[in-house]
Amino acid sequence: MKKLATYCIPFAAALTLAATSCEQKVDYVNPTWARAISPAEGATLKIDFFKPDDKQVFTWEVRPGATYRISFDVNMYFENAVTFDMGNKDSLVLTNAETLDMLREIWPDFSGNKRFFWRVEQTRNGEVRSVWRHFSAIPLVESFTDPRDNQTYGACQFILNDGSLMTIMSENLRATTYADGEPLPDEAKTAMGDGYCSDPLYVQKVGRYYTWAAATRMTWDEAKAAYEAGEPVQGVCPEGWHLPSIDEFNALREYLGADTGADAVKDPSYWPTTASITNSAKMNIVVSGFYWHEGLTFLTDPTFTARFWSSTPRLAGMQFAYGDTASADDPTKAVLLSIYDDASSLNIQSYSVVPTVENHMYPIRCVMDPM
Repeated sequence: MKKLATYCIPFAAALTLAATSCEQKVDYVNPTWARAISPAEGATLKIDFFKPDDKQVFTWEVRPGATYRISFDVNMYFENAVTFDMGNKDSLVLTNAETLDMLREIWPDFSGNKRFFWRVEQTRNGEVRSVWRHFSAIPLVESFTDPRDNQTYGACQFILNDGSLMTIMSENLRATTYADGEPLPDEAKTAMGDGYCSDPLYVQKVGRYYTWAAATRMTWDEAKAAYEAGEPVQGVCPEGWHLPSIDEFNALREYLGADTGADAVKDPSYWPTTASITNSAKMNIVVSGFYWHEGLTFLTDPTFTARFWSSTPRLAGMQFAYGDTASADDPTKAVLLSIYDDASSLNIQSYSVVPTVENHMYPIRCVMDPM
């Protein structure tokens, strides 16, 4: 049977148009068809990775005397589907952990934004009817608690230009040991340098400053080998997280806008120049400055710049901000992301990592490993 909904143009306008100008919208309703209800067509399921017991619910309309099978796959053909026999139930309830396991059974590489299909198959009086819908799924991370010190960090997630999902901390790291409990080779400093800042909220926002050797827990040559092999470097980050590589920082720059992205990530609370700041990416970056080397007790440029270590050493052929190109490997330098108060650009640069001489210390934002 057809349910007709009719929409007509106003009477005055109708005087100049044919009677067929009325539009008819047809909603098909058949009491014997299978009908999926939730999630709606094209919906996005956000599956909280750190709340494995929270629930995801799929619902459909139940007909008298009917039984149901619910299937999931990566396309509408359901040739390699995961199927649940539901009897006469009207819903399938899965925990987040079960949902992730099920989707990874369908698509083993699932760790970011991905489209899936689900089908309601109805059997009633020997007649089989089915309907399918699609949805997108994203492993959601809004916060994370580091088990080594019970510090909790907010997180931002971005679907980058290549379609991959990046999960990055929205706070600077505050760890003072490695995840296995081993001490750092150089003390992780705070912003409470000589005569600079005693605001505890600011000190919390800035987190700790690390030498590159402490950040990576590697020699320069080991970090080079890891970069060339495409291996993530955990360093001082928690288990399941790693230091961003230059490639990850560049992907984030391209997504946010290399020339304007700084305004989208700056927290206006502590930057002197705030006119164009939006913090729309919710990364909450505060101006933080740096320590020239591990022996100093005062910050440099604490109201002008914020910089974050990558895991990548300066290697031949790499291109950096302001026309700087590495003509050869440089064992005295490593790569970082830098932001300035008087600019809206996100810059890739490199600075010295020579112990006791010019051994720069910067904050860290960790990136989550693929989930």
